[in-house]
Amino acid sequence: MDPDGTIFFTVGAVQGAQRFNFSFQALPWLQASFRYSHLASIGGIKNEFDRSFGIKVRLVQESSLMPDISLGIRDILGTGIYSSEYLTATKQFSTVEFTAGLGWGRLSDDATIPNVFAVVFPSFKDRRPFGATGAVNFGEFFHGPDTGVFAGAIWHTPIDNLNVLAEFSTDKYRGEQGAGTIKIRSPVNLGLSYRFFDSAAVSLGWLYGTTYGATFTLSADPTIPLSVQRLAPELPPPNIRSPQQQVASLTELLGKNVRTTSGPWVTLPSATIDRDNSTISSALMSIGLHVRDVELAGRTLLVNADLASAPKSQCDGYARLVANLEVRVDTIALSDLDGASGQVTFCNVVQASETSQAASPAGNAEIDETSDAEMKIRRDVAAQSIRIEALAIQQSVIWLFMNNYHYRSEDEAAGRIARILMADAPSTVEIMHIVSVKNGIPMRDFQISRNALERSATVEGGSAELGNSIALLAPPLSNPVLDRAFEDSYPRFSWNLGPGLREGLFDPDQPLEVQIYASLEAAMQLTPNITLDARLEANIYNNFNLSRPSNSLLPHVRSDIISYLRDGSDGVTKLDFVYRTRLARDVTFEARAGYLEQMFAGAGAQALWRPDGGRIALGVDVYQVWQRDFDELYGLQKYHILTGHVSVYYNSPWYGLNFAVHGGRYLAGDYGATFEVTRRFSTGVEIGAFATFTNVPFSKFGEGSFDKGLIIHIPLEWSLPFPSQSSIDFLLRSLTRDGGQRLDSDDSLIKETDSTSFAEDSSHLDDIVSP
Repeated sequence: MDPDGTIFFTVGAVQGAQRFNFSFQALPWLQASFRYSHLASIGGIKNEFDRSFGIKVRLVQESSLMPDISLGIRDILGTGIYSSEYLTATKQFSTVEFTAGLGWGRLSDDATIPNVFAVVFPSFKDRRPFGATGAVNFGEFFHGPDTGVFAGAIWHTPIDNLNVLAEFSTDKYRGEQGAGTIKIRSPVNLGLSYRFFDSAAVSLGWLYGTTYGATFTLSADPTIPLSVQRLAPELPPPNIRSPQQQVASLTELLGKNVRTTSGPWVTLPSATIDRDNSTISSALMSIGLHVRDVELAGRTLLVNADLASAPKSQCDGYARLVANLEVRVDTIALSDLDGASGQVTFCNVVQASETSQAASPAGNAEIDETSDAEMKIRRDVAAQSIRIEALAIQQSVIWLFMNNYHYRSEDEAAGRIARILMADAPSTVEIMHIVSVKNGIPMRDFQISRNALERSATVEGGSAELGNSIALLAPPLSNPVLDRAFEDSYPRFSWNLGPGLREGLFDPDQPLEVQIYASLEAAMQLTPNITLDARLEANIYNNFNLSRPSNSLLPHVRSDIISYLRDGSDGVTKLDFVYRTRLARDVTFEARAGYLEQMFAGAGAQALWRPDGGRIALGVDVYQVWQRDFDELYGLQKYHILTGHVSVYYNSPWYGLNFAVHGGRYLAGDYGATFEVTRRFSTGVEIGAFATFTNVPFSKFGEGSFDKGLIIHIPLEWSLPFPSQSSIDFLLRSLTRDGGQRLDSDDSLIKETDSTSFAEDSSHLDDIVSP
């Protein structure tokens, strides 16, 4: 197995065949691959293009005594041209790796023994040809009269990155030999492999005693950025207030009537703490250098801490601080549970009264300081390519609403703003509320304790040391500060002009089809909730086969793509009104009406329930749509349908795996479900697969039997040396048919809320501490 997460793309050529292979180490013990091959001739067919999927599963990991043992299947979904299964064992001795294995299917043409499974199960002697293309033939795996025995070795030479390869192959290329495209004289193959630039390798080989072969491989690790440098706006160094300023800000936060002492100082994430016991405990745990643990028992707060020389004074200090919280605590019980004395000190909590600050010349000075600070904050945040939607500086708390249009991670944007607030905010500010705003809607409140952030910067710590001093909260549905700021800032207009790429793969006559076009996107945000979106496209280059008609037996909801590319190469691919809002703290809603995508117009809505801190989300969408004219202008065809789905999403705690199931009615009127599984890495790279099964039989669906393909999401920030929210997205289908087809972006809410989801933000907290 390759290192976990590794991506490979290989181009190979041997006489009469070219192969393109995409391989992904999906898990430490699971490798998946997709192969696209061109064969000059096989089985009487000229220029055969073949698609196939494969998997390899590690059964035993290599150790000092045991070899690596893996089980693999080639061509799970395909024509069966490369159909084969294998069981291999690999062991490394010094600089040489040895492999030996058993093969079935194509790997049992030579050096064979009777099928080992047929000894127990006689039915395994028969291996029938594969049936429908795209169907899984479970009944043929590991079948056949014979089992091949193959072997190989790799010598890692003293020359860095140079390997010598040798193998004994049991694949005799029977189909290709029958077509005269290759000759086999010997089962022994020899080769050299050289890796350069750490991400590219080339191999050359002398194969079967008759011909040469070559491969070129590119590899990447999605767990780390490809660029070693990062060009981003410069940040000010962490600004640490003096101890006197820190004490003063804490005193201000907890109330003017709190008398300072020389006891251990504490920092609170908020002056008002939820009454839930676990929340209170977590908050109080973050406040003291001497506090180990706290527990709320009724109206008594039990504090386990290192005791100072005057425990009664220490207890009274905790009591004065707790008195300013909106928590019903009457008594503090202070003890050192790790000590031997067993001493417990009790003190009463007297609730502090509310006081008001009289106007004074000093108060006017504070106003001037706040005004200067606001100007500095707005200037410095704008230099980070982040938009401030609203800003309010209170005595101890600052509220900053940001629109991050530059950084992939909302945590990084919040961390950059926090660094600026450490430098520019008045020294009395202790609590930072940095609220991420998307499409006019507050989505995430990063609540940060300034004192804790300063302590972390002093010792170069990370988010793990801060505990609940960084809180990820769902912001209120409305905020007066933001509402006032929005009153005079709409409507807003934005636009973007750039190139676009549309790809078509695996057409028998044209395996790689591309359209390059110019795309003009514009958005008029009329209010914080209502937007008019438009996208116009103009063709630049197009090599699609525009003469191939659809032979689908279902309504042509997608298979007429050629007609749209031919008649609508210059057209309007989107023009719709969008209304977005939050119905509750964890429920988002979107309604759209207009020309929704390239092929359909209509109206509909979707809602998403995404509980904060949870791993499961539920979505529902419903749209009434009409098929658009092929010229992609404003006309409609007669075909119309009501389509919609109920979706369940699960963000698992294992390896960043995400699962989704969409069940409902598809564009062709068929009913069924789509299953998705992807793996998302910390860099944002996401790779996975999907499959859709509906009530359309395989025979009526057509070639491919059912809709399936690969999902690849690559953020440009992963490969570029500068921040970017742009990405490259591929939905690679083996074929485009009409069964199991959904409306584009019918579940867009899950993607729109990903960057501010609890799962995403909680996994990048270090970006707040060290942006």
